Amino acid sequence: MNTIPYSSATLRLGIAALAGMSLGAVASAPAHAHDTLIASTPEADQVLEASPDEVVLEFFGEGLTTGDAITNEILVLGPEEEDWASEEPAEVEGSTMRTDIPEPLPNGEYEIRYRVVYSDGHSEELGFSFEVDAPLTEGDDDAALGEPEEAEAPEDPTETADAGTAAAEPAPTEQVDDDAALSGAETEDESGQWGGPFWVALASALAGVAAVAWFTARRRGRTAREG
Repeated sequence: MNTIPYSSATLRLGIAALAGMSLGAVASAPAHAHDTLIASTPEADQVLEASPDEVVLEFFGEGLTTGDAITNEILVLGPEEEDWASEEPAEVEGSTMRTDIPEPLPNGEYEIRYRVVYSDGHSEELGFSFEVDAPLTEGDDDAALGEPEEAEAPEDPTETADAGTAAAEPAPTEQVDDDAALSGAETEDESGQWGGPFWVALASALAGVAAVAWFTARRRGRTAREG
């Protein structure tokens, strides 16, 4: 039986083919060669019609590393960089980490920022965004549109003018009282001006009459003695 010997060139070609197949197998392995985020609630760029109650992050790998000196945290940052996540530390269970959102989120865009320490010891800080776009109620619509409250109707200018005129005019009773007081003052002034001269004239007249009567009586007495 004849045998065909393999040349060294053929042998090298076979080794190269096997190496290429090995590299292809490695390249086709799952992309999650090391720990990384594989799922989240809410999802990245998701638009929600209601505020979420919590944030849940799921990672690929054997689990997250925990400990007193190790920080695994989740932040839910609003437009003003305010954190809406619970003040309690994030809860870690194996390869899952979660935190509560204690208050409803107003409509707007938010960023979930997280820091984790993976099972192989390396840490990572990443984030993604989502949006809350809940339907507004009737009351919320008014507040969002900024509609002003009903203003009171302006007062009638005529009524305002009449009220001002009435306030400016003095009461009739007060005017009568003022006139009476003025008349009394004038009467007192007249009495003071004419009372003195009248009594002086009267006294002078009586004195004159008394003098005439005395002279007349004296003259009659003298005539009677001479006769």
